[in-house]
Amino acid sequence: MQGKGLLAGLKITLNRFFGKKVTVHYPEEKIPMPPRFRGGELDLAHDKCIACGLCAMACPNRVIELTTRMDEQKKRHLTSYVYHSGRCLYCNYCIEVCPTAAICWDKNYENSRYSRQQLDIDCLAISRAKSPTPVSEPNPSGQSVKEEEAK
Repeated sequence: MQGKGLLAGLKITLNRFFGKKVTVHYPEEKIPMPPRFRGGELDLAHDKCIACGLCAMACPNRVIELTTRMDEQKKRHLTSYVYHSGRCLYCNYCIEVCPTAAICWDKNYENSRYSRQQLDIDCLAISRAKSPTPVSEPNPSGQSVKEEEAK
């Protein structure tokens, strides 16, 4: 029978036309990202971070800049943690090497910015803003903020 291929194609077309729609209306609806999604920005948990610097050393493009300070007990504390997302390869080395799982990718895939300076993200400030309770970090005097307020 001639036109058998035409009928088979028409059948597929009609099934797709009357089937479930898969279009997502993007700005209003967002697709949830899977757990293994690599992208967005680094999500730092500053309370878990031990300031070892392995994430900065593992990065091939030197995307992560972190500075630390030592207290009297020889414990390191983060003073800044800047992520330059414009240079990132999304290779995941920084996340794999972190011994305390203090960094991970957030699920935000909207990374467009108007200027290059906006691509430099202060992850420590964002993490502290997200934290429900402020972490009592020791001052240079060695006492925590809560201990000084009690005096």
